[in-house]
Amino acid sequence: MNLHLYRYGLLATALLLTATGCTWHVSPGAQYGSVDANDLIFPDESKAWQKSGKLVDQSDVAKIKVGTTKSEIYELIGTPHFQEGFNAREWDYILKFSNANKNIETCRYKVIFDNSYEGRLLGDEFFVTEIYWQPASCQKYSQADR
Repeated sequence: MNLHLYRYGLLATALLLTATGCTWHVSPGAQYGSVDANDLIFPDESKAWQKSGKLVDQSDVAKIKVGTTKSEIYELIGTPHFQEGFNAREWDYILKFSNANKNIETCRYKVIFDNSYEGRLLGDEFFVTEIYWQPASCQKYSQADR
């Protein structure tokens, strides 16, 4: 009896660990570190764990460029807002920005990470290879001077 419980416990743990490292809505090509803009998949906002998104400082978002690590993104804007683990190839956010008129603009933000393990050999994580915005007009928040 105890042996069966042990085996089921190991199986459940393995499944849980596998699930936490996966993205549930992978854009085609993300596993290779590059996505064709026509193939982007932004997850359904109703699937976000942080439903209302997050008000962020535009200067923090502007620091995220190609080559930024996951740890650096985590420090700047926090965890992704969907079911993405630390080993996922893409992270998705619902970001909110306050404009000069104190109006709030909501933007979808997707970061794609590299597929090489060179960074891990150097002690770092995956690096940003591509950044996407929805709507595209939100890309202005990636610029340091706005």
